[in-house]
Amino acid sequence: MLALLLMVPDVVLVVAGTHARSLTWITASLGVPAALLLGYFAVLGRRPWLACMLMVPFAALVPVVAFYIVRYRTPITESVLGTVAATNPTEAADFLGQWLWAILALSLGAGASAGIAGWLSARSHLHWVTSRRVDTVLIALALVTMTTVFGLQVVAEESPPGTDSARSGDMDQRTFRIVQDSYPFGIPITLGNWWHDDIRLHAATARRRNFRFHARRTARPGRRQIYVLVIGESSRTDHWQLFGYGRPTNPELTSLTHLIPVRNMVSPWPMSIGGVPAMLTRKPPQQALTSAFAERSIVGLLREAGFDTWWLSNQSPSGEWNSPITVYANEARHVQWLHLQKYDSSLPEGLAQVVRESHGDLFVVLHMIGSHGNYDTRYPRAFKYFVPTVQDGGVFDTNYRHVTNSYDNTIRYTDHVLGSVIKILQHTDAITALWYQSDHGETLPTASCSATDHGHGFRYEFPVPAVFWYSDAYSQAFPQKVATLRAHAGQPATSADTFATLADMAGVDFPGHVESRSLFSPAWRYQPRLIHPQWQDGNAVINYDDADLGNGCELVRERIHPAGVRRRSQA
Repeated sequence: MLALLLMVPDVVLVVAGTHARSLTWITASLGVPAALLLGYFAVLGRRPWLACMLMVPFAALVPVVAFYIVRYRTPITESVLGTVAATNPTEAADFLGQWLWAILALSLGAGASAGIAGWLSARSHLHWVTSRRVDTVLIALALVTMTTVFGLQVVAEESPPGTDSARSGDMDQRTFRIVQDSYPFGIPITLGNWWHDDIRLHAATARRRNFRFHARRTARPGRRQIYVLVIGESSRTDHWQLFGYGRPTNPELTSLTHLIPVRNMVSPWPMSIGGVPAMLTRKPPQQALTSAFAERSIVGLLREAGFDTWWLSNQSPSGEWNSPITVYANEARHVQWLHLQKYDSSLPEGLAQVVRESHGDLFVVLHMIGSHGNYDTRYPRAFKYFVPTVQDGGVFDTNYRHVTNSYDNTIRYTDHVLGSVIKILQHTDAITALWYQSDHGETLPTASCSATDHGHGFRYEFPVPAVFWYSDAYSQAFPQKVATLRAHAGQPATSADTFATLADMAGVDFPGHVESRSLFSPAWRYQPRLIHPQWQDGNAVINYDDADLGNGCELVRERIHPAGVRRRSQA
């Protein structure tokens, strides 16, 4: 019974996974973990109580892993573990949502069942006969070999000719992947790979401390300069009134002048741990989530150029080293974590104090909690404009219209927060400007798709709202920049353009600055907008502008062209 319990994630992956369900793949996906479990219990046949006790943590994790696979349709990978390491308890609770207590109860029950099985085995002195155990090990090894070969064949058969998957050089890796994707024995392999990646990321962080851009100012207008970057969270372009949405979600921003909506921006990643660094750094968008990058961020660049740098966040730091976002936040001279104050109104309040108590040029990053689920906890009661909400329907409310109302209230509150930040900048004598951009979009449930949240790789998780506001003083000092951005505001842009754009917004240059990435530069040019719909697979990157959409929830996937050959996405 314990073995069957441990195989639940493998069964769920076969049923809910995105892989083509051929007979050979199903055989491999179920045969490999079954054979490994058989061999495991055979090897520990003289001490079955020990075999059961060692499986207690894996049994306890079965409900969580199965829930993840159902939601994201992929096995646990190194990228997933990296995301978990950068997640705080509040975000974890939001991820489980209404199923939190049920999953905790199931996890306790599953872990306890493995412990009870071990106790009963020890009490009854249960063990296998030695010869039978040896035979079982041999059978298990034969089954592993057979199912691995089957799985290897199906990978080669289902990959178009000429692609990486069909090349013989990848065969060993593909064979190993079948084992790594299995549960529970794939988890230690994945943990080892993640640990190796984490060591490389720490090494890159250490090298980053000594990194220098050799930045310089391109102009000194003779007045104080204050630039604000607002990082949004889980915000969808098509739910902003400013971008054509039919509901009044942006009453404050739509009333402003000197506002330029950037209408065609996409994020390479459908979650924060990839989306925020994509904005802040020059890390190539085709690189995997776990790939180390030794350059500093835009925060380090502007600090090097002489700006007094601040990072005010309404999100949790999640540890100084295990979150790449926190690593970049710590490049600022001043860092404040305001998440205990709950709502994003703490950010303009913090900005007002920074502006009031400082005197030099400023670059301030405001990191919002924005529209991150649970939506009804992201705005005060006074901003409950669209009703009824999920909260009104109870904890198990799944009415997608209620979810949309709750979500739209978060957008309306984001509008208010941005309006408050802009008012602070308007009431200074400095040259001021603000750039807002969300880290990624969000999936909302509809009549044809029950999914919500982000990280799935669905259609609306990649387009993100971006907005530039500038003061009269900025327009007078840099009229050409304003005109150039306005001309580029409708062009197909990506978060990979944001670093260079922010550098030019603040008038900072450095050797190697790629002006073709800056929306403020006449030299800006379109480049393929590479995204990672299947972000759990670090090598799965496609061109957003040459992508296809699946049915239902509209998974973004690589387009198969008439000739039957995929066009490879290259930077």
